This record gives sequence, structure tokens and C-alpha cells, in this order.
Amino acid sequence: MKRIFSSSLIVAGLSLALLTPAMAGDSVAETIPPTSDGLNGKQEWFGPPYIQFARKNSNTDLPGYAVGNANYRHNFTTDFDSLPGDVSSDAFNLWLPFAGVNHDEFHLFGFINYGATKYDTSVPNLLTEDTLHNFYMPIVFIHDVSEKWIWGGMVMPSYSGAQSSSDNFAISAALGAGYNYSENLELFAGVYYYHGFGEEYIIPGAAFIWRPAPRWEAYLLPPIGGITYSVNDNWLVNLYGQYSSPTWHVKADDAGPDRDINVSSLRIGLRAEYNVHNQLWAWLGAGVSMGQELDIENTSDKTIQNSDIDMTPFVQVGLNYRF
Repeated sequence: MKRIFSSSLIVAGLSLALLTPAMAGDSVAETIPPTSDGLNGKQEWFGPPYIQFARKNSNTDLPGYAVGNANYRHNFTTDFDSLPGDVSSDAFNLWLPFAGVNHDEFHLFGFINYGATKYDTSVPNLLTEDTLHNFYMPIVFIHDVSEKWIWGGMVMPSYSGAQSSSDNFAISAALGAGYNYSENLELFAGVYYYHGFGEEYIIPGAAFIWRPAPRWEAYLLPPIGGITYSVNDNWLVNLYGQYSSPTWHVKADDAGPDRDINVSSLRIGLRAEYNVHNQLWAWLGAGVSMGQELDIENTSDKTIQNSDIDMTPFVQVGLNYRF
């Protein structure tokens, strides 16, 4: 299916959530709401929204955005800088839309994002080897003003940790707007608010999507960016970078006291995606994780363990549902 428009309003707000306790999606698609071509402008009450913002003629060979995603990533073993031993990790992520309500140019819908991360270390330390869980549920409102303008907001409760505790929960919100500068360029700006793990802050942000040719797309949607090329109707190639900084709360155990574990990194990767059936695309990627840092604090926000982590290669495999 040809992509005839782009509704990336929440990129400027919702995608900023990736800068902090990160939603684990890896592509532009994961922060973009379900879409439809809205045949003859008809809009159903329930289901994908018909968006007039930045609506395109059939001048792009890129497929629709992925509104569903499942992926697995393995980071190979690498050394700590200031701690003894080494570390590797495995991560699984699932991203699904679960509701869509439409009324004329107003749209309300939700997503579910679940992630599971497990670290393996060669020596005991405060980085738990229990599986760390992330659960996010963004609820998004969009007002599709015109082909030139779109705006909206997001509220997202989240849970991050190894065991159930009131300290595992956080809340974030965002406001953003998009402007269709030209047929091939969309600009976005927004502000993101976060409260959780003893922290509270506001982050402004800006973003863009540029399609210089039918088979090419360049995007900067903080904290992700990249270039996508459509080889043909069945193959996509994507060069991308993504910064993530998830935080998990872990209750006291044999390794140490109640603590918040934060692992930040910048991933640079190359991904090839193949259309296996209709809107279902399978992909395989590889790259390196760099600028990695482990920071562990107690509940009084005092650092009890900190170390850089050496650059490490990773491999990733996933499945997208594109609409």
C-alpha cells in the first residue's frame, strides 16, 4: 500500500519519551498512530483515523507506517570500564495499538508497549540479572486541523522494574504540533513532561520528515533519526540511530538495597526489511551500541555504582505490521 500521508504529530512529544524511561521501539513507525487512506474521505467511528494533514499524492514508493511491532535484540559481551567483569544483554519489545475512536477531525486512540530486558554479568554487582520489565500505555489525542496543520497531546502511565512496587510507576505527558511546510517536508515541535523515580522535568523538542525522492526518506524524530530507502515493492533498507535511557526500580535483594538502575546508550544500526505477506514485514538488523553508561542510585538519589560500558555490537530481528 502506498503511503499517501504522514500523521506524525506525536513525534515531537511522545517520541521524546524515548529520551528518559525509554519506549523500546526502533523505527519512525513506532511513534506514529494508525492511519488509513480514508477512501472518499469516509471516516468510521472506530478504527484507524483518516488524517488530512500532509496528505500525499501517489508520489512516494515507501510503504505505510508500522503500527504494530515485535522485536528481539542481543547485545554481545563487552567490558565495564570501572567495574570488574563484563556484561551482555537480551531485550524483547512488543508494540500494539489497542483502541481508536474518531469524530470528524478529532481522534483518540491508545497503544500498549511491553519490554523485557535481561542482563548477564560475569561477576556479582548491583545490576540485577532478574528480568527487567517495562510497560507503557500512551493515550493520544489528535486534532487534524487541515492539510497544513495538526496538533494534539499524549498522557502515558508507565511501569518499570523487576518486582511490583509503588516506586515502579511514572507518568508523562506531551503536547505537540505539526506543520506541512511543503509536499515533501513536515516539521514538528512539542514539549514533554515526566514525573517518576524521584525526578520531574520538561523537555522541548523539534523534528522533521523529509522525502527528497519517491524512494527516499530522511527523518529526525528525537531520539531517533535515520534514512530509509525503498529498494523495490518488497525490500526496505534503513540506516538509523537511536538514543535510549531506560530506568528500572529494583527492590532490595541479596545483591543490594532498593535501587534505580539506569542504562543509557546510543545505537547505530543498519536494517533490511522484507514484505512477507500483505502488510506484514520481517526485518533483520545489526550495529553497535556506544556511549553506554550504567548508573545505579538508591532511593535517596545517591549513586552507589557507576561505570561506562565499552562499545558492543548487537543483532536484532523483528516483525512489523504496516498500514
